[in-house]
Amino acid sequence: MATLDKPAARRGKKKSLRRETIGSAAVLDDARHPDFVNGIIDEAAGSIGAFTPNPDDPITIPGIPGNIPGLPIPEIPTLPVPLNICGPLSGRYKRVWPPILQPMPTPVGGAVPILPALTFWTVRVDVDRFYPQKRISIEASRLFPRKLEHVIAEVTLDKCQGFFRRRIEANITYREGDSGLIPEGKLVFEAKRASGSLGYGSYQLSFLQSDGTVKKFDLTFHSPQFDDVEFEVDQVANASPVVTSYDTGSHPNRPASLALETITLETTFRRAGFNVSMSPNASTIPIADAGANGTWSDAEMHNAMVTYWSRFADKPQWAMWVLFAARHDIGRDLGGIMFDDIGPNHRQGTAIFTDSFIVDAPAGDPNPQAWINRMIYWTAVHEMGHAFNLAHAWQKTLGSPWIPLANEENLRSFMNYPFRPPWNQHTFFSGFEFRFSDSELLFMRHAPRRFVQMGNENWFDNHGFEAPPRDPGQSFELKLRPNRDINSFDFLEPVKLELKLTNTSGSAVTVDAACIADGDHVALLVQRDGGVTRRWRPFVTHCDKPEFKPLGSGESLYASHFVGASTQGWLIDESGFYTIQAAVDIEGEIVVSNPLRIYVGPPASKTEEKLAPDYFNEDVARVLAFYGAPTLDKANAVLRKVIDEAPSNPAATHAAVALNDPAKDRFKVLEIGATNGDLQIRSCDPQVEKVMASEGSVLVDRADEAARTMGHIDYRKKAESLATALAKADDKDAAVKVQRTMVETLAKRGVLASIVASSKRTLEKLQK
Repeated sequence: MATLDKPAARRGKKKSLRRETIGSAAVLDDARHPDFVNGIIDEAAGSIGAFTPNPDDPITIPGIPGNIPGLPIPEIPTLPVPLNICGPLSGRYKRVWPPILQPMPTPVGGAVPILPALTFWTVRVDVDRFYPQKRISIEASRLFPRKLEHVIAEVTLDKCQGFFRRRIEANITYREGDSGLIPEGKLVFEAKRASGSLGYGSYQLSFLQSDGTVKKFDLTFHSPQFDDVEFEVDQVANASPVVTSYDTGSHPNRPASLALETITLETTFRRAGFNVSMSPNASTIPIADAGANGTWSDAEMHNAMVTYWSRFADKPQWAMWVLFAARHDIGRDLGGIMFDDIGPNHRQGTAIFTDSFIVDAPAGDPNPQAWINRMIYWTAVHEMGHAFNLAHAWQKTLGSPWIPLANEENLRSFMNYPFRPPWNQHTFFSGFEFRFSDSELLFMRHAPRRFVQMGNENWFDNHGFEAPPRDPGQSFELKLRPNRDINSFDFLEPVKLELKLTNTSGSAVTVDAACIADGDHVALLVQRDGGVTRRWRPFVTHCDKPEFKPLGSGESLYASHFVGASTQGWLIDESGFYTIQAAVDIEGEIVVSNPLRIYVGPPASKTEEKLAPDYFNEDVARVLAFYGAPTLDKANAVLRKVIDEAPSNPAATHAAVALNDPAKDRFKVLEIGATNGDLQIRSCDPQVEKVMASEGSVLVDRADEAARTMGHIDYRKKAESLATALAKADDKDAAVKVQRTMVETLAKRGVLASIVASSKRTLEKLQK
C-alpha cells in the first residue's frame, strides 16, 4: 500500500540516558532461580564403577592424563547414582541444509528453474528452562514459490535415555498456512551427546508417518531464546521516576516463595522467551517551551513515536519503543498507552505516565517508594505486553481465534489489572510472581510469528472472538446505531457509529465507566456483502484507572467510534452494503449488539472517484482518527483537496475539523535542535481565531450536518472544546455563539435531555 508522508525516523545527537538501578539484590542466575527447570534427571540408577554413559564413546575429561604415576588411586566404591542426566533443551533450532542443493524438477515444456526450492525451518522447543509450556512449534517458509506453514505440537513424552540423550514425542495440535511444507505424523525430537563432549551436540527432528515411514531432518541449535527483540527506552525530562528495574524484596507485600532479586525489563522478557537487547540510542528528551499543561495528547504521542524513534520503519521488526512521559491530556487516571498504528507498522510503541495514579501509594503503606516502583514497573511490562499482541487477561475471548483461549480474570499476570475485581492491589501483589500466564507465554512463544512481531499482525488479532447467543437473563443490552434516520453514508464519508449499553437487570449495577468508550474493551466486526469479515481495532489503547460507577436499571452508557478505518487499513472504502456488529465483555458477561446493516453510496462525481485513491490511505485515516496530525503533510494536503473539490461531501466536514483542531491549544511537537541536534519539545501557539474561521464555520454554520456525520458525542465534544478555547482567548461572543448553536442543535436532534441540560449550564457560565 502506498504511504502518504510517513516521516522517516530522524535522529539527532542523543544525550546519555542515566537511570538508577532500583534495588541492591542481583538478578539470580538461571540455575539458582526456583522457576528454572534445568533439564531432566531420571530415577534410573546404576553404579559409579560402570559409569560409561555411551559404551561406544567413553567420556574423556580434557586436561586429565590417562595415567598418573605415583599417585595412589583408591578403589572406587559401587554406589547407586543416576545415569540418565539430560541438560536443558529449550530454545531455537534451525534446519541443517545438505551441502549440495538439488534443483527443482524440470516442468513439462522444458523450462528449467533457475533456483532450487529453498525451504527454511525454525523449530522452537519449549520443555524446560523458565515456565515450560511443553510445546514444539515449527515455522517453515519456502522462497520459490513463496509459501509459509506453521505447526504447534503438544508434548506427550519427554524421556532422558542416558547421559545427555533425550527423546521428546509430540502430537501436532495446530496447523496454519500452506500445506505440504511440514510433514504429517507424530513428531519426535532427539538430542544426543556429541563425541568427546559433555553436552548435546546432535539434534534431529523426525516425523513418524501413518504408513510406518519416518522422515528425518537434522537441526542445529541457535539460541536458548525463541526470538531476538530490541527495546529502546526514552524519557521526557519531566518524567520521574523512570523505573526499568525492580527489587522484588523491597516491598513486604509479596508471595513467600518469590525469588528475591532485582529484575529488569530485559530479565522479565528473557524469561518469557526472548533474547532482549537494550538500544544504545536511549535518550532524555528536554522540554523546550512545552506549554502550560505539559501533558500529551494521543496525536502528540503518535507523532513523537512515528517521527523520532530511532528504529521506526515501514516494516515488521522485532523492536519496540518505550517512552516515559509525565502525564496524558486525560489526566492522572491514565497510567499507560500501547500505541496502535495503521497499515504495516503498528503495536510498535508504548508510553508510561509517571504523574498518574500509578504513583499514588495508599495511605499507611509500609514502603510507599517500593509500592510506586513496583506499580510503574508493572505498568511498563503490561503495556509492552500489549505490543507483543497480548490482550488483557479478561479479554481473550474478544478476538479472532488462533487457538481457543479462555479469559483469565482470576490469574495474577502482568496482563491483569491489580485493581480489577476480584482483586485489589494488596491481594493481587500478595500472590503476584512477576510473570506472564501460561496461555500468554504459549502465544508469545509459539503462535505464528506475524501474530506476535511488532509492526506485523494487527493488534489483538487471533485471540478468539466468539459471539454467543443472547441469554434472556443477561444484565445488559448493547445497541449499535448511527445518528441518522436512514442507515446510509456518502462515498468518502468516514463512518462513525454510536454504542449504547443499557442496564436491563432490573436493579442497579456497577460498571467501568469506560467499558465501551475505550475501543480496547470492544470487539467490533465489519463485513462487506460478499467479502471477508474484518476486525476493527482502535488506533490507541489506554491503561486507565477503572472508574466504577453505579448504573441504575434502565440507565445507559454511550460511546462513539470511527469504524470506517482501523489498524489494518480502511474497512469501509467501497460503495455497497456492510454488516457491522459489536461485543463487549463486562465482568465476564459477553454482551453482543444488534447486527447493523448500512449502505455506502457510489461516488457522486468524477471528482470523488479521483480523490478516492489518495483519500483511502493509512495516513489520511490517522489524521481523521486523531482529529489532527500536523506532521503528516501529504495526508493533510489530501484533506484540503477534499474541502476544495468536494465541499458538499460530509468528508469535507471531517477534514475541516481534523485540519484545524490541533491549533485550538498549544500542540506539542518533537524537533531536532538547531544548535546541537538534541531532540526538543516545542509547543505551537494556539490560533483560535483561525480555527473559528474554518472549523467554527462547520460546527456553527453547518451544525446539523456536522452533528449528523460526526455523531452527537464527537460533535458536542469538539464544539465545547472550541467554545472553551475561544473563552480563554477572551472572545466571549464567539464562545457563546458556538456553545448556543451546539445546545440548540442537540435539542433539535432529540439528544438526551440530561446531556442538553449539561451543555446549557456550560453556556450559562460562558454568558456571565
